[in-house]
Amino acid sequence: MRKFVKTMLAAAVCVACSVGVAQAKTYKFATNFPSDGAPGLLLNEFAQNVAERTEDRVKIKFFWNGTLGGQGQYLQQIKSGVVDMGVVNSAELENIAPELAAVNMPYVFPSTEVYAQCFADPTVKSMMQGYVADKGLVLAGYLNNATRDIYATKEMKSIADLKGMKIRTNASDTYIKMFAAIDAIATPTDYSEVFAGLQQGLIDGAEGGLAALYEMNFAQVAKYGLRTGHSRLTDFIVISTRVEKKMGDEDYKIVLDEFQKISDKSMISVDAHMEKAIKKAIDEKGAIIHECDTTPFQKAVEPMYKEAVQDPVKKPLLEAIFKVQGRTI
Repeated sequence: MRKFVKTMLAAAVCVACSVGVAQAKTYKFATNFPSDGAPGLLLNEFAQNVAERTEDRVKIKFFWNGTLGGQGQYLQQIKSGVVDMGVVNSAELENIAPELAAVNMPYVFPSTEVYAQCFADPTVKSMMQGYVADKGLVLAGYLNNATRDIYATKEMKSIADLKGMKIRTNASDTYIKMFAAIDAIATPTDYSEVFAGLQQGLIDGAEGGLAALYEMNFAQVAKYGLRTGHSRLTDFIVISTRVEKKMGDEDYKIVLDEFQKISDKSMISVDAHMEKAIKKAIDEKGAIIHECDTTPFQKAVEPMYKEAVQDPVKKPLLEAIFKVQGRTI
């Protein structure tokens, strides 16, 4: 009898061990970021902390630099559960959740501090999450990617210089209207195609973070920059709703907690990192960057706000954001 009991206990231990091993899993994370940029460093930090806190039950395998395609492509893979999570910007998400167009509006966040306050607000967070809940997605966090400006193959010193230029934008209605307002030719192009587009003259310039002049070596083909600060595109950390079941409650909570930590940290660290990269672009790559009066841009996009307040889809989130800021539409 004793031998039987010992055998059963040994078997139970083996089963428990095998269950523990079975729970260990590597999760696919897609992004078009480089691993050594500001967002990439934060994501690596996240993965390391998750592995430590879950005792290696949850490991993250990153697919950097658009290895799995553009954001639109791997977003579909996240929705279907083929890819577990990834970084998808608010312009791309606007195409499946048009309510999020509010966060893409030009000059809607006057500073990083205000931006952080809005994204920490429980009402704003709940509303944004609700817009993608029926799409098989969870907005697990977000990364500040600093303000967006213009870099181009020719020198620009004012907003007027952008007239008639083919400017790469995200494929969102908001960004297209934004640049049409200043008589630029908005040219939606996947980020992975920007370098070649600039090199081949398919586009004259692109809107985005000027840090890319150094981090993505865009200064090799477009060394001129103009500080317009026209928007703060948000890089959302998106998870497939299928992940929670695969991870289990305890590990899933750890993952969400670590995503929140790097979200908060991005509000503090990213701007400074980006400015260092811009300085390197100037010092090491020969980039030439001008400040400019953004008043003409801000006035040109005022009709977009008048249109938004008449739109029952965009208005609620925009009102919530303005409420946090103490502004009225």
